[in-house]
Amino acid sequence: MSLSHCTVLVIEDNQLNMELITAMLEPLGCVVIPAESAEEGIALAEADPPNLILLDIRLPGMSGNEAVGVIRAHPDLRRIPVIAVTAQAMQGDEEQAIQLGFDAYVSKPINSQRLRELVRSYLGGRTDT
Repeated sequence: MSLSHCTVLVIEDNQLNMELITAMLEPLGCVVIPAESAEEGIALAEADPPNLILLDIRLPGMSGNEAVGVIRAHPDLRRIPVIAVTAQAMQGDEEQAIQLGFDAYVSKPINSQRLRELVRSYLGGRTDT
């Protein structure tokens, strides 16, 4: 699958972070679907499952940790890779995120090279960028 045919659902309540992530992914050919809350993101994923989900942990309402549990319990969504994108960068946070069901973990401020590498690895595509 090439990245030009991939959709990435980004669940992030901070507009600046959303714009930054979008700017990192669109040059790879990804279509970014924005959601400002876990509830909105889950509804969007149920309506049209994306290829990958980037999920902030600290969200208003349902947290990202709760949302990944909902995603993993959903028969149509459970196999979608979910990457935690979070300001929580204390020792042990990454291990906890993996135990909760995330496939990978990216801390804020976001390292654009690391994020792009993760997206490429989970989507199996290659790009010229």
